[in-house]
Amino acid sequence: MLFPNIPTKTLGGNVFWETVLQRRGWKLQRNVFTEHFRILDPRQIRQAWGYDEMEIREAFRVFTENQMNV
Repeated sequence: MLFPNIPTKTLGGNVFWETVLQRRGWKLQRNVFTEHFRILDPRQIRQAWGYDEMEIREAFRVFTENQMNV
């Protein structure tokens, strides 16, 4: 399940986040401690997050295929 998201500026996740996928400037990252996922847009703003890997990967596909400009 994806959780409600408030687009939030991040620092890009250099310490606690592992980048799982990267495409067109978008990043799908997993937290190394909690193992939850998030999607960052090219400006490092969180656009989605959740624990379900299949669901977050599908959301990442939709964001990057539609080349959403935020």
